[in-house]
Amino acid sequence: MSEIKISLGDISVNFIQQMDFTVEQLGYDLTPLLNKYHISIQQLAAHNGRIAIPKYMRLGFDAIELTGRADLGLEMGRNSGFQYYGVLGFAAMAANNMADMAKLFAEYEILLSDNIRGQSCFNVSEGRLSFYSIAPYNQYNFFVVDSVLASWLCLLQSRWEKLPKQSKPFLKAVHIEYPEPADPALYEAFFSCPVIFNSHFNGLVFNKTCLSLSLADGCMASFLLAKTMCDTQRARLIDNQTWQVKVADKMSQHLVGKMPNIDEMAQLLGTTSWTLRRRLYQESTNYQTIMDTTRRGLAVSYVRETTLTFSEIAYLLGFSTPAAFYKAFKRWVGATPKHYRQQYINKNF
Repeated sequence: MSEIKISLGDISVNFIQQMDFTVEQLGYDLTPLLNKYHISIQQLAAHNGRIAIPKYMRLGFDAIELTGRADLGLEMGRNSGFQYYGVLGFAAMAANNMADMAKLFAEYEILLSDNIRGQSCFNVSEGRLSFYSIAPYNQYNFFVVDSVLASWLCLLQSRWEKLPKQSKPFLKAVHIEYPEPADPALYEAFFSCPVIFNSHFNGLVFNKTCLSLSLADGCMASFLLAKTMCDTQRARLIDNQTWQVKVADKMSQHLVGKMPNIDEMAQLLGTTSWTLRRRLYQESTNYQTIMDTTRRGLAVSYVRETTLTFSEIAYLLGFSTPAAFYKAFKRWVGATPKHYRQQYINKNF
């Protein structure tokens, strides 16, 4: 079996362009930081390229230090535009109501980013559009949550403002999982509604009566055409995956605190354990091999590309104790997690 490449996820170059534009609007030049991380927007854009989420987080952290703006994510939202969302942006521009727009952002998220821990979702009955972020939180990923929620709001609001003035604001509240920042007033001023930190999810909560109101500039023909294009792109991304990759991706989302067995995995994939075993056998592999490969790949990615503590990583990978993780990691790479991380930092930064 060929080795499965395990990463923490990736994000479209479009959002690097959004960051670049925002930094320029603030009076700074992002080019030295792009060079530091060997990122060429031109080359990536030519091939619909993406960069690893950890690299994006490090770039964002450095951009915050460069500009002195802890609210850089909010500023990125302020500078958001449908052009950064590709064909998904075209579909959102033509949607007939706010519910259709919100559903698009969650349903087709994979076209622009892929997080191994989970995906965004839209619950129309609760009027809630939620963003799934890699946790635990630290100074490297606060801005990611800010930029996504702020961008969603600004894109939705740009369509909402074309309606005749409504008595109710369409946004009721914003929920953010990470702790309250030093200046929470910045967030309430930006979102113009209550912002609840230390919440159990990241998301926008709408007035449900607003979601179904027809948007004056909607275009059903263009919406259906763009949505078909989104379906085609998403199917191409998913259908080309082997079963071992499907298992590895799903496993990455369900390792936290425990190791899912093959029966649980088959249920998550909508099949039976017998069928899953057969399909993996046809690809010359088995469930245990994929489990070992996935945990090893994720362990290396977490140690190398994040600032998570090793106890946190042990929990995320389903190890019973940090000691068990240490022992397994040293067996996999021939070095302790601490030594491996330090070697990577010394080599790359």
